Amino acid sequence: MSTVALERTPIRDQVVVLVSAEDSYGALFRCEYIAHEVSPVPRDHIHTHQEERLEVLEGTVRCRVSGVVHMLAAGQTMVMPAGTPHAVWNDDPRGSRSISEYRPAMNAEAMFREFISDRRAARAHRAR
Repeated sequence: MSTVALERTPIRDQVVVLVSAEDSYGALFRCEYIAHEVSPVPRDHIHTHQEERLEVLEGTVRCRVSGVVHMLAAGQTMVMPAGTPHAVWNDDPRGSRSISEYRPAMNAEAMFREFISDRRAARAHRAR
């Protein structure tokens, strides 16, 4: 039996909460995502009961929706309806800024908090 160690690249991205689930009484979660470096291309995922809306503020962001890859530039938006397979990532070496909105909020805020703390923990572990 062999053991496989997965090493993750440290990510310096930031998430700024603009409207919390609590503030909107669960109607939405809205955040700004600030990507400082190119992201690994993620696997598709599905929000079965939640719509996701992405608006690019700076740079370019790629997203794959139902298997089709789109490149969004500043000022462009993409809506991923509930139940639609999708993935979003930054492949702009200059970084990017975008606004994401999830309706209803459900667990989106917790997902982002876990995502960022997981990345910080990986970076701290590598720094040792």
